[in-house]
Formats: sequence, C-alpha cells, structure tokens
Amino acid sequence: MTFGSRQSAKYIFPLFLLFLLLTCQPLPAAQKAESKGGIVVSGSPQSTEAGIRILKQGGTAADAAVAVSLTLGVTEPFNSGLGGKLVVLYYDAAGGKISYIEALETAPMGMSVEAMRAISSSERSRGWHSAAVPGCAAGLEVIQKKWGKMSWRDLVKPAVGYARDGFPLADKQIVEFQNKFELVTKDPEAAKIYYPGGKVPTNNAILKNPDLAKTMELIGDKGPKAFYEGEIAEKLVAASKKGGGAFAKEDFKNYKAREFPPLVQDYKSYRIYAGAPPITGGATVLLSLKSLEAKDWGNTASMSLGRIEQVAHAWQNIFPIVASNFGDTPDQPERIAKVFSKESLAELSKKVLDAAAPTGATEGDESPENAETTHFIVMDKAGNIVCATQSLSLHWGAAVVAPSTGILLNDSLSNFGFGTKKYVNSAEPGKRPRSTMAPVIVTEKGKAVIALGSPASERIPTGVYQVLSNLIDFAMDPVAAIDQPRFHLKRSKSTSEPKNALELEEGFDTSLAEELKKNWQTSFKQRNQYYFGSVNVVRILPDGKREGFADERRTNVAAGE
Repeated sequence: MTFGSRQSAKYIFPLFLLFLLLTCQPLPAAQKAESKGGIVVSGSPQSTEAGIRILKQGGTAADAAVAVSLTLGVTEPFNSGLGGKLVVLYYDAAGGKISYIEALETAPMGMSVEAMRAISSSERSRGWHSAAVPGCAAGLEVIQKKWGKMSWRDLVKPAVGYARDGFPLADKQIVEFQNKFELVTKDPEAAKIYYPGGKVPTNNAILKNPDLAKTMELIGDKGPKAFYEGEIAEKLVAASKKGGGAFAKEDFKNYKAREFPPLVQDYKSYRIYAGAPPITGGATVLLSLKSLEAKDWGNTASMSLGRIEQVAHAWQNIFPIVASNFGDTPDQPERIAKVFSKESLAELSKKVLDAAAPTGATEGDESPENAETTHFIVMDKAGNIVCATQSLSLHWGAAVVAPSTGILLNDSLSNFGFGTKKYVNSAEPGKRPRSTMAPVIVTEKGKAVIALGSPASERIPTGVYQVLSNLIDFAMDPVAAIDQPRFHLKRSKSTSEPKNALELEEGFDTSLAEELKKNWQTSFKQRNQYYFGSVNVVRILPDGKREGFADERRTNVAAGE
C-alpha cells in the first residue's frame, strides 16, 4: 500500500464523522477555525485536510495550495479540476507584495467560430466541442515554482489517496449528481466514474477515480509539464478529435499561465487587491466599493431598504461598464486605466449616488459565463497567502472524460460571445474567455488583513462585495457578514430583459421583501443551495492570530495547523 493509500484510509473514517456532523446538525453560516500558524479554508473536508497535512510537513502556502487544488478536483469533481481553470492572488508576507497568476483556459487554434455559432447556446455548453485547453496544472506549476519548496511527488499524495481509495459523498453533493444524471451519463467514461452501476450515488457513498489517481501520480513523477507534453496531452487530444473537439498537440505545448499586475484600489483605510481581466469579478467588486465610497451609511442597517436599493442601482451602472470593457484583448491595460481613472470613478459615483439607472442593456454580451466553481484560501505560518478560485465553468463542465485519464473537461468555450458583431469577449482561436471569478485580498498599512472569494457565476462579485462591505462598512463579525441573506441584480443581456430583476436569498425579512417589490422584479432563491455560492474568508487580527471562516452554504471546511 502506498503512502497516499494509507493516509487516505486513515482519514476517511474521521472525515465520515465530520460529514455526519455537517449534515445532521444546524450550524451557523460560517464554521470558524483559529490558528497562530497556518490555516486552510476550502470546499471539502478532504481538501482542507490535505492542505493542513502539507503545512504540517513544512510546506509553504503555495505547496499546500497545490494539494488543496488537486484534492478539490477529486472531492468536488463537478466544480473544478485539472480539466479547468485557476486564478490566484498571492501575498508575500516578507515584502508585502501581491501577485496575480491567471491560468484561464484557451480556445484551441483549430476552433471554428462559424461552426460554434451555427449551434445553439445549450449545445455549445456541453461535449468536446465546448472544451478549451485547460490551465489549472500550469497555474499550479507557476505558484509552486515561485513560492513552494516541496516535491510534486509529495504534493500529489493526498489527492492520489482520495482518488484511489475513495471518499464519502455528502448530501449537498448528491444533489448535483441527481441534477445532471442524464447529461453526465451520456459519456461512457464519465458515467463509469460518477454513476457506477448506472445509478445516482447515495449519501456517504464512496466515490473513487483510479484513472485520475494514475494521472496525478504521473504529474507527481514528471511535474506539471507532463499534463501538456506526453501521454496525458496525447490522450486528451485523441479523445477531443474522436468527440468532435478541436484540441491539437500544439495547443497544449504552447499553453502558458500568465502573470499580470492585480487590480488595486484604495478604499477608506484599506487597499483592496483583486484579480485582473480577463476575469471581470474583481473589477465589479472594486467598482461597487468605489462608487459608494462617499456614501455615509450612518445608522443605516446593512439589510435596510435604502442600502439594498443603492447597491442595486450601483450594479445597474457597473455591469455595462465591465461587460463592454474587459476581456482577453491586447489593450486591457489601457481599458483598465480608463475605467479606474479618477475622472471615470467620479462620474460613476455621481450616477450611483444620484440613483440614476442607465439606459440600454449590455450590447452583444450573450455569453453565459461560468456557472460554478470553488474557492479556497491557504495561509502558512510565515503569513504568505494563496487566495485562489478554480472552475470547470458550468457544473460538470463539458461532461466528458478522456479515456484512462479520469480528467473531466471544462466547457469554457461557451463563455465566449458568438454573435456576428465583434466585441471585447467575442470568440477567437487562441483567446481566453472571461470569467466572473473574484479572489480578493485586503491590506491595511501594507499588511494583509482579509482574504476572501466565492463560487457562483454572476453571483460571485455581488456576493463577495456584500460580505466585504459588511466587514468594512458595517464592522460586522465575519460569521454574521457571511450568514446574512444575499441579493443579486441579474444582468440584462438584451434590450428585452428587465434591468431591475432582483434575486433574494431565503431569509429576507418579509416586510423588507414587500418594500423591494414596489420598485424591483423580485424572486426568491433557496438558501443552502449552490446558487448564491459560498464566500470563504480568512482574517488576520492585529495580534497575528488567523481566523478562517467556511461558508456552510456548501461543503466548505476551515481548519488551523
């Protein structure tokens, strides 16, 4: 038996008990962990345990992030994995510098825009023709090379153990298996792994992926380049060609993760860092903050009618700005500079504070963007932080697995716009589709004080903004800030769609909801489902103590070293 197998078996039983605890007892919205050393908050008990294991072995935040990321691909297979994308904010505690690593998927050079345009949007979102070249492995390679020190052979062991020996599925996960049974079982390889015996797994069923274990062992032996050069890439290309996709060996050989300056804005006494375009979530969060910075909330409650309507008006103005300016284009530095110029921010703030909603919709923005993802945060004892979001785009991605790899592929090509009119996110071979992911790190006097992020498609930036505003503007405790019911303004993507469609999470005060109905088209969404995501938070206190907060809307777990 290998180390990974022994360790996996060792942790399965206590993790099983933890799942029973999480699913059978009422909990506050955020499970809290405290530590004077390292801390991990991630989407499953197994991935959090994997990160803590690496930290205890002397690994850095970057080392532990590799273990967390790979384990999430095993234990939350419908949300992320080696077949998808990754974006990272990294805080270097020694120098106070924050770096941004972008590893979004890339459209194959052989992709036919005309052929994709000829099929429906639903058809574009599943199958091999929807898959872009994955970036996750390349992103992990960059952060580990720059800031890690352990061997890849050791970093893959936790994920390998869970993939080979299995782990227990939780109730909240079973729902996603039930919802996509017909879709995922269309692919024999995916069906074999995720629906053994042709049935939806039950709660606490042990899920295994031995092919993925072998793939990760190969990466452990040869490094992440083995994903892009050699037998893994060859298997992905062969499966793509057979399934009607456009992958070629050169697409994998030429793939590179990219490092950009993060977006940064001062806000009150803080400096806020966020991921830069082509992801758009960070821009939305920062513009939401800056447009309302001059607002004196006074004794206004965070869940008051006035505050909610003011924020919703801000989003009405912000969404078109972000959609029309940010994507994978060569002139992004100039676009960023213009949108965040002193003059542009002042103009936006005036519109928002005057409560003037814009006219017209976001022209040409027909892409659905990513529907689901996962977010994790790792902090090591030295204070270095990895704040990372990774995704397959829609739940289950393309819903296809390359034979003998265990790798579930993304459907990120569907995140492009395929209209006849060119705009910032129009589909092109070699281009990276944008995403709403929004990892955020907050500093005060040059020191990191908060890191946070969330999954949930278009609800990512609006959810992250709400929690961050609760923390800063309303001085709320993180548990309360996360627990508070969320709201979201749906983006109008055509002139026929309403610009005042406000979605409310269950838990809203009844009288408040009735007041909102006077000016907004309101609808309710269930709590503790995947729709509103789950905002995970790490906070660093003045005395150096670290606190991790795991949003219970999903299967997140926080733990200290």
